[in-house]
Amino acid sequence: MSDKSFFDVSRRVFNLLLVLGVILGLFWVFRIYEIWNSVSGNYAREITVEAQGNAYVVPDTAVIQLGVTTDGEDSATVVDENTETMNAVLAAIKALGIEESKIKTIDYYLSPKYEYDDEGNYAENGYTLSQSVEVRLTDFELIGQVISAGSDAGANSIGSVSFELENPETAKAEAREEAVNRAKEKADQIAEASGLNLGKMVNYYEYSSDGYYPVYDMSYSEAVGKGGEAPEIAPGEQEVNLTVSLTYQIR
Repeated sequence: MSDKSFFDVSRRVFNLLLVLGVILGLFWVFRIYEIWNSVSGNYAREITVEAQGNAYVVPDTAVIQLGVTTDGEDSATVVDENTETMNAVLAAIKALGIEESKIKTIDYYLSPKYEYDDEGNYAENGYTLSQSVEVRLTDFELIGQVISAGSDAGANSIGSVSFELENPETAKAEAREEAVNRAKEKADQIAEASGLNLGKMVNYYEYSSDGYYPVYDMSYSEAVGKGGEAPEIAPGEQEVNLTVSLTYQIR
């Protein structure tokens, strides 16, 4: 091997060792820095606080569910009878001045009925058809009238009466403001009590649960179905809850 070739090989080996040395050196520099931060307590620290805000508002929309259930031996007959009764229910509701756009079908289910003997064997024994509609009202004085008229016309199932907000965002904004203020106060109290210094807020999360369902006595449907007076149902107040979670850095 000539002196020149030997020199070229030696230079390549030297360059390779130099690169490996730099990489290894950087690795240990960062490793020592991490260990020093851990020991000295300079690593990033955070604290998370959670608080709930509430807003109380009067609902502006009532949702009523009425249904007709029909049993029979023949499916075609069951469908015809159920349709006739439901049409009568819808006509009675519309006669109160309620627009058709405020009424919609939410359930229509036809299924066979089965009869079981003592040995556990079963056979079809007719059909059942259940059909339900939903009525949305902004005039709460019509709630009892809808239930009464629907029952008198043949509705034999009152699913539920619930109350909603057409636009819940205003109430949520009020609850959110209260929740954030409470969370900030809690964070300040924790920092003062523990001697920590709060840094900037680095994370925000919120979730809400709303909806109000008054207790509805099913005996109302029996009463109005037998000519009883229309029930009086009051919406009361709807509570909108919103919970926030704030995360702060600790300096």
